[in-house]
Amino acid sequence: MTSMKARHYAPVAPLETEPLGSYTEPEQREEALRDALRGVELGTYDQRMIDWAVKRFDNSALRVFVSWLERVRTAGVVSVVDANKGNRGRFGR
Repeated sequence: MTSMKARHYAPVAPLETEPLGSYTEPEQREEALRDALRGVELGTYDQRMIDWAVKRFDNSALRVFVSWLERVRTAGVVSVVDANKGNRGRFGR
C-alpha cells in the first residue's frame, strides 16, 4: 500500500466550497495529515492531537485542515524565494 500524500488528499488552493472526495480510511487520513506536517518536530501531545483530529474530523473537515497546512508551506517557500530575490538586488549577487 502506498502512503497517502497531503496533495493527493486535499486540494492545495483556496477553497470556495466544501472539499469533497471519496471516503478515505482513517489510516490514510493520518498519513495525509502527517505528510502535511513533514519536517515539523512533534511532541507527545502533538501526536495525541493528530490521533484526535483523525478520529473526530470528518473527511471534508480534515481535507480543509490539510489544505491549510500545505498552503502555509507553499506560502513560506514563496516568501523565502521572494526574500532571496530582494537580497540579491541589494547586494549585487
